[in-house]
Amino acid sequence: DLAAAQFGDDSGPRYRVRLDSLRAIPRIVRNPDLGCGESYMDGQWSVDEGDLAGLIGLFLRNYSDAEGNPVGRAIWKGRGILVRNRSNNPEKSRRNAAHHYDIGNDLYEAFLDEGMNYSCAFFERPGQSLRDAQLNKLRTTVNRLGVEPGMTVLDIGSGWGELTRIVAGETEAGRVTGITLAENQLRMARERAEAMPGRRPEYRLVDYRDHAARHPASCDRVVSVGMFEHVGRRHLVQYFDAVRQLLRDDGRALVHSIMRPVPAETSSWILKYIFPGGYIPTLEMTVAAARQAGLELAHAPFIHESFNYAETLRRWRHNFNQTWPRLDRARYDERFRRMWNFYLCGAEAGFDANGLFVGQVLLKKKG
Repeated sequence: DLAAAQFGDDSGPRYRVRLDSLRAIPRIVRNPDLGCGESYMDGQWSVDEGDLAGLIGLFLRNYSDAEGNPVGRAIWKGRGILVRNRSNNPEKSRRNAAHHYDIGNDLYEAFLDEGMNYSCAFFERPGQSLRDAQLNKLRTTVNRLGVEPGMTVLDIGSGWGELTRIVAGETEAGRVTGITLAENQLRMARERAEAMPGRRPEYRLVDYRDHAARHPASCDRVVSVGMFEHVGRRHLVQYFDAVRQLLRDDGRALVHSIMRPVPAETSSWILKYIFPGGYIPTLEMTVAAARQAGLELAHAPFIHESFNYAETLRRWRHNFNQTWPRLDRARYDERFRRMWNFYLCGAEAGFDANGLFVGQVLLKKKG
């Protein structure tokens, strides 16, 4: 080993960080956020004892102690550099979606549940399967949405389509549509819908703003799960303005999003490698943006404890590493494996140690 550092004490887990290349040091010093993540991706440092997610969580909880150590300081300060005035116009949003969601359906099949749900599961009991917890999230969401017979329902950011399939198959909605910007998601959603008996949802590859402009006052219900985080800080009000435009006068919308307890910056490593253009708002920012766009709360916000997403991420990371040997090395190399683990571990630590949570906001037009 070139160098090693120990973290933790007798009251909790202990961690040992090994430095494998001196080149990691100038990279981290020059740009702590990018340097820390990129040097980990390149195998220049590793965690020999303990868990990477736990280590990041330790630094998040004890940042003042971590500032005395270069790796700890980099991870703590590497929570992010705010990229100000970043514009997510429809063309850029399409590229951003493709960057993450069009990597390959085989990757997501390797770690998600069979319904391909890439958002927080709602756990009701210890040991509950990921699949059951995801179905609980979907059915809880549909119940809160209040779909009545004959209604037109739109899912903004419909992913691989299971929420729309549940609305079509388990309610009496008249028309169910999902929109996405990811071609791989669109293709699989259509394939799975074709195999359904009875009423089937339809899907379109279109930006939410363009869809709203073309179909004003067309929806009784609008739902969006795990898409709001991609809108971008500059576009929060614009997003809700599109939702308001889509809704009929007595319509309602449910927006499900990761939220922060206080405003914070977006990691430049996350922006570069994982979610270009992404921004996680606070609940207060979300509600204020909705009100500015002409919407109001139809119900007090639903708050889901941080454990739910932390546990979801633990399950995903376990699945990813278990199925890793079966993935195509030509497409997903060792650097990708380390990148994906760094992403999943960092996100898990954000929920376990930094106060991130999931909120669902039910909205209606101001009347």
